[in-house]
Amino acid sequence: MSIDISPGRFVTSSDGTKIWAAACGNPSKPAVVFIHGFACTADAFDKQYTNPTMLEDLYIIRYDVRGCGRSEGPLNGEAYSSEIQADDFKAVIDAYNVTKPFVATWSLGGIVPPDVIAKFGPDSLSGHIMMGSFPHRNMHSEVVHPVILSLIPGLMTEDIALFAKTLPEFVLSCVSPHHKLSYDVYAKWLGGAAPRAPIVRQSMLGRGQDSTAIMQAATHFPYIAIQGEDDQHLVPQKLEKWMKDHLTRSEFHLIPGVGHAPFYEAPDIANKLILDFVKKYAA
Repeated sequence: MSIDISPGRFVTSSDGTKIWAAACGNPSKPAVVFIHGFACTADAFDKQYTNPTMLEDLYIIRYDVRGCGRSEGPLNGEAYSSEIQADDFKAVIDAYNVTKPFVATWSLGGIVPPDVIAKFGPDSLSGHIMMGSFPHRNMHSEVVHPVILSLIPGLMTEDIALFAKTLPEFVLSCVSPHHKLSYDVYAKWLGGAAPRAPIVRQSMLGRGQDSTAIMQAATHFPYIAIQGEDDQHLVPQKLEKWMKDHLTRSEFHLIPGVGHAPFYEAPDIANKLILDFVKKYAA
């Protein structure tokens, strides 16, 4: 068995933007691409990238979405379109010689798989693992939690003082109110979100999406939701109902005492669910 723990690299997307990506794990096993949420970085999934079982049974690819972390962030709204997001994803998996990977997403990262399916078809992916995430942009208003809704104006603002006040509240809202976020993780998540111009945050949060392709595939495309009961970004009951109403091949797992980041707050449970899902659909 060969275990690849390669350092990160930059790949070039269709518009010339440099996207940071990395891979680890076993290249002979099913590939899972991890996509972080709004204003975060790929480092959010450290408890997956360093888990021995995950590394043995999966080939894990991760990247910083454009406008986040180590990736470049163009200063125009058109650079964050669905088509460009799909091109970023394709550039990353091509760089690691992967086809038809699974996708594991956190929060706003959930809207990237619909971009990929819209451009490259439903057979371009093997399944969507949603961790505090959702199936496409247009249904977000049906499941959004009042807490994150109250923070969005401060995340979109050009007022530096308001943004500085809102950002720490946003980071803390990413875990259960009962979870003690360690200072080093708090500082890392805060730092990953801070150094970007308002136009980047506005373009990421405000971009539209045509959900036609993903909903046409909803009868056969597999989903799993790994959802925290204390999530302050999504209302779990509403997400579960939406999935039952619209997604034929889906499963929903609610974890008590866990907030918006189940992969971080309950990694043992989340990792097992990820591995079981991949094993179920890899064939």
